[in-house]
Amino acid sequence: GIDRLDKLGETTYHLDRAEATTCNAEPPEWHFRAEDIDIHLNENIKAKKAVFYIKKVPVLWSPYFYAPLLKDRQTGFLTPSAGYSSTKGFTFKQGFFWAIQDNMDAAFYGDYYSDKGFGEGLDFRYMADSETNGELWVYHLRDSEEGRNFSELKSYHNQKLPYGMNGYLKMHLVNEFDYYSVLKSTSSGRVGLSAWGESDPAGLKQEERLQKYLESNLQVSKPFPWGRTYLLGRYRQSIEGSSRGIPQTLPELGLIVNTGSVGAVSFDMAVTGTNFWRKNEQRGQRLDVYPNFYLSLGRTVNFTQKVGLRETLYVLDGPARTTSREIFDLRSILTTRFLKKYPSLIHTIEPTVEYIYIPHVDRSNIPMFDSTDSMPRTSGIVYSLTNRLSGSFWGKSEARLRLSQSYSLRDIEKPYSPVLIESNLVNRNLNFSVNAFYDVYVKNITDTIASVRLTGQQGFIGIGKNFRRSTNLDQYSVEAGVKRLFEIFNSPLPVSLYTKLWYDVEDHTVQELNVTSTYTKQCWGLTVSFTQKPDEYQVMFGVEFKGFGSLKIG
Repeated sequence: GIDRLDKLGETTYHLDRAEATTCNAEPPEWHFRAEDIDIHLNENIKAKKAVFYIKKVPVLWSPYFYAPLLKDRQTGFLTPSAGYSSTKGFTFKQGFFWAIQDNMDAAFYGDYYSDKGFGEGLDFRYMADSETNGELWVYHLRDSEEGRNFSELKSYHNQKLPYGMNGYLKMHLVNEFDYYSVLKSTSSGRVGLSAWGESDPAGLKQEERLQKYLESNLQVSKPFPWGRTYLLGRYRQSIEGSSRGIPQTLPELGLIVNTGSVGAVSFDMAVTGTNFWRKNEQRGQRLDVYPNFYLSLGRTVNFTQKVGLRETLYVLDGPARTTSREIFDLRSILTTRFLKKYPSLIHTIEPTVEYIYIPHVDRSNIPMFDSTDSMPRTSGIVYSLTNRLSGSFWGKSEARLRLSQSYSLRDIEKPYSPVLIESNLVNRNLNFSVNAFYDVYVKNITDTIASVRLTGQQGFIGIGKNFRRSTNLDQYSVEAGVKRLFEIFNSPLPVSLYTKLWYDVEDHTVQELNVTSTYTKQCWGLTVSFTQKPDEYQVMFGVEFKGFGSLKIG
């Protein structure tokens, strides 16, 4: 019962004793019981001597209790997780979410690893408007096992600037190159970084284990009706070893002239001035001027002639010298299109033939900073055939198949390149994609990247293939998710299951296996996940007691 209930204001109450829960069942599956309670409607609830019950069994006591009563984002503790890792020992992770303002929030994380020590993380997000926004993630762990500090920084920021300019910053840095080898991903599943979902504005959600470099860049650009100018700084960090030999772009100034046409003639141009810096190796500046001229004739059968003129000037240090490269490239393209309309689809066929010519230049004095410095001698023909289907067949679908190959006029022994096969099919329930190279001399497929994903109302399943003969890479991935798979007495269980497997055919090993199951009820949820890798396995548990939407008094 209620010992005393006082109304202290329009939205403020005091109770001597009460229970709080979000469960509709009677009795509730869980509830809090507390004393000396202050309630601020649409704000929070504070109490003393709080006891947490599962059913009618007390399982946790606290001298103080706090919970938000907001309708929107709520400040409060995030769902904790606990588990065990064969490399980190017993683990416990707890987060606290702070809804600072409508357009700003932060999440603080504390991680405990019995074999590693304590880790601290911060995720801060903000949005002034659609053109000025960003996110900052920082993490630190003092590894008691190895006696080293590990730090990670991930961040992006978009900034609207005066005079129609825009600024963009992306940072991804670690203090130790083997950070991800030792700790794996420390940002996965955190509030902001996981909420990016498919959009992922800065590309920071990529799996670090699949990368060779971490890239940070800063860019300020000014658009014009005819093109744009930009100032770019780019830094790449190796996560396989030292970064001393990597040419860093510090900075680059660029001018891009968009394609403009006068009748059948068109023109575009790119001008860049770049300062390359690297420690204890050759540095220098490069000015690259690259105008392109086009002549386009015909509509049913189109012929396009492209002439590119390129002047590249180098001013180098270590040793100090000046050199230049003058080169041109020619491209002659002949293409047409055949189109046939059917009741439920449109079929398009596009054959293309292209001749490419790049003359020989002396490259003995040319440094190698990036792909701009490499324009190998070329004389060859590229031919392709593209088929497209679009329409209402099999639901609303889009399909494409493209075959392409090149023939070198310089390579007498093996003039034919591998055949590139590109195909995809997309509709509401199916997403299929394959890229493959077929070597006409060894009569084998040399490279394949393929995936297929089927999606239904109850879940999805996806299969991927990654094959490269030259490096003995042969991997499969299987991913599946299903919800309410099981039934008891004709009633579906509120259980969802997700799993993903990476399997190495060459080594006959499972590279990674992840299985996650979530049991969800009206007012609470339980998540159990298992991850296994060749050098580690991990089990994690998480319990969620869903936010306070109702209050029981008595």
